[in-house]
Amino acid sequence: MVSFNNVTFRYNDAARNALTNLTLEIADGEFVGVTGSGGTGKSTLLYAMAGAVPHFLKGDFYGAVTVDGLDTIDTPPVELAKTVGLVMQDTDSQFVAVEVEDELRFGLDNFGVPRDEYEDRLSEAFRVCGISPLRNRIIRELSGGQKRKVAIASILALRPRLLLLDEPTGELDPPSKRQVFHTLTELNKGGITVVVAEKNAALLREFCGRVITLEGEGNAEE
Repeated sequence: MVSFNNVTFRYNDAARNALTNLTLEIADGEFVGVTGSGGTGKSTLLYAMAGAVPHFLKGDFYGAVTVDGLDTIDTPPVELAKTVGLVMQDTDSQFVAVEVEDELRFGLDNFGVPRDEYEDRLSEAFRVCGISPLRNRIIRELSGGQKRKVAIASILALRPRLLLLDEPTGELDPPSKRQVFHTLTELNKGGITVVVAEKNAALLREFCGRVITLEGEGNAEE
């Protein structure tokens, strides 16, 4: 599903590499955790899979990343988004709508999904994330855990094959953290490849099938 071949990346004006000589394989259907201290390249790793690095986040890029057979350098991010869904660390910055249902519809509109598919996709995303009662709620009135699930549901409605999540449990209480990971486990069982960056290594080891630890400048070990 995903292949990093000797990838090195340094953001413009950065003093050090975010990733250095990284070689990594993620198989279709895996549930992979990525951990490490701050500044070791966890977010950059996800952004590289989504094509945001280096198309939107500029810098010096060497090596190759392929996702589902597509080279991320040669493939526009909008094309990669048909396969890859990214939930960012700051979910509030990702929201574009006021109400929950409108947030999910926005993505479907942008991807040109046929209107007769909307209801099936919306209902499925709400059901899988366990947020059907939130369908007509105002996003800003939701709790942190509820917002995380709305962000995940908005990506699921697009039916990605690869789901990437950057610190999805940040600032959540322990029960909410576990709820998010239980949701991710069910999604993975349903056939979606999941990669989640998370500082809480113990949580990753409990739920993920494999955990990758990033060290200085994005070097990895398992």
